[in-house]
Amino acid sequence: MVHRGYVAKALARAPGADEVVVRPEDDEVVVFRDLFTAGLRFPLDPCFVEILRSCGMFLHHQTPNSIARLSMYMWLARTCNFTPSAEHFFFMHQVHYQPKVVTVTTAEGKEAKAETQYGYYNFTYKSLVSNPVTAYKNKWPVDWTSHWFYHKVTLDLETRSHPLVTDWIRNLGDTPRLVAEETEGRLGFVAMLRQISKVFSTRDIVEEYVSCRCWPLKFEWSIRGWLPKDEWVEGIPKPDFMKSFHLKKHRE
Repeated sequence: MVHRGYVAKALARAPGADEVVVRPEDDEVVVFRDLFTAGLRFPLDPCFVEILRSCGMFLHHQTPNSIARLSMYMWLARTCNFTPSAEHFFFMHQVHYQPKVVTVTTAEGKEAKAETQYGYYNFTYKSLVSNPVTAYKNKWPVDWTSHWFYHKVTLDLETRSHPLVTDWIRNLGDTPRLVAEETEGRLGFVAMLRQISKVFSTRDIVEEYVSCRCWPLKFEWSIRGWLPKDEWVEGIPKPDFMKSFHLKKHRE
């Protein structure tokens, strides 16, 4: 993963060969390899952190598909000139709980079935949203949660803490219910999605930010300019991709 540029060597740490119970340091989070395949990159955007914090979630709760969903939200919000926020995200999304059952050994040495406490949350659109057709990788290897490691995060200078750091994996609580008030801006985003879904699938959206070499959940990226209004589509602002992402026109 270091060679592929997914993580920096100094920031990632593999668990011990016999480590079956997580033991993160005070500045580490537990992550899965395939979250990076789906687009996770550090350092994390504060809005992404706030969405998970407001849901009472940690990174080890996420599935690769939830990372893809969150990435598409952050990309569409910024490239269509909306301000992403936890409440904005909650207005149009709901939590999809995907339980997994594994075999464990009890204190008496017997085998038993138990639900995992990690890798089980995804996000889906609420019924009020006309969403783009799902057309991205939706199936992952059965053992994807077996490939995990630790990654460092930057702690708050005053509190010496981070919202996504936890010292152990707690038992699963109730599935978070996402609620947000209706506002003109949030309805505007829903209307934008309705227009986008007529011509774009989720695969198109993913290909767009991958082509721009942008990781939407990563900190410090922004749209640096907009095209004139006469180049907007259905009233949707159109970014200046060349200026924002240093793209060049293809010359034959």
